[in-house]
Amino acid sequence: MEALREFIKRAARELGFDLVGITTPGPDSHADYVRSWIAAGRHGDMHYLARDLEARLDLRRRFPWLRSIVCVAMSYYQAAPSATRRGNIARYAWGRDYHRGLQAKLKKLQHALRQWYAQPFESRIYVDTGPPLERELAARAGLGWLGKNTMLIHPRHGSWFVLGELLLSLPLAADTVQLDQCGTCTRCLQACPTAALTAYQMDATRCISYQTLENRGDISAELQEPMRKAGYLIGCDICQTVCPFNSQPLAAHEPDFACTAPAPRVDLDQVQRWTQEDWDRQTRGRAFRRAQLLMWRRNAQVLRRP
Repeated sequence: MEALREFIKRAARELGFDLVGITTPGPDSHADYVRSWIAAGRHGDMHYLARDLEARLDLRRRFPWLRSIVCVAMSYYQAAPSATRRGNIARYAWGRDYHRGLQAKLKKLQHALRQWYAQPFESRIYVDTGPPLERELAARAGLGWLGKNTMLIHPRHGSWFVLGELLLSLPLAADTVQLDQCGTCTRCLQACPTAALTAYQMDATRCISYQTLENRGDISAELQEPMRKAGYLIGCDICQTVCPFNSQPLAAHEPDFACTAPAPRVDLDQVQRWTQEDWDRQTRGRAFRRAQLLMWRRNAQVLRRP
């Protein structure tokens, strides 16, 4: 099993994953908090987060064969001019939709493992979908710790990562958990324009990312002025931008993460003139396609108001 561990980590790095670690299944240490967070409605309209909650908190309920979880991360950081006053798009959405690229690499890892290990075994792949609580698993696998902004933070490379998992029926030993290094820093809490963050907790319904990508209805008047000051049309990077652990980010090497139009920022007047065909052309194959045309127009209208 130790040789298998080393093979998995070596193969993952050869495939382009920047971080790889292994954890074992079991009840999530944040289970009580997650239950109370859902009960308080802080997940808003993201009802999928409450679906099969107990199975999400302990994956063995859904996968009785599960013995270990390989967690991987890839940097999506691309340097660009600093954010402007209006029309910014969050960095993770500057390039192609990351789901397909990471899934393809995890499938290659899965295939390599089956070629190397002759015995049959069960496995599943996930990238920001399905039951896994990705950040919690990645922290348990030693890829970093969950910071005060609720992001996974690596001590040298920061938090500009997308995550994926390979669930296995093979009994692999877990990696060492990293210690929380946020200390007394509160930069992310102070910088959040909508006061969505308290230490290690987020009210998603106040988060700009939620409002611009998940909220299908009107944006409350209370949040519109801070959103205008933040200037984000799609998503938000503020709590990561101010984090001191992101001062020397690991640059993305995957071509899919390269910045392409309409990122990194969009002319708000153009968005207001988009037709359904324009929206389809601009968002095809992109992570921000989650926001429908009416949501793009709504977001632009909020930012355009004086």
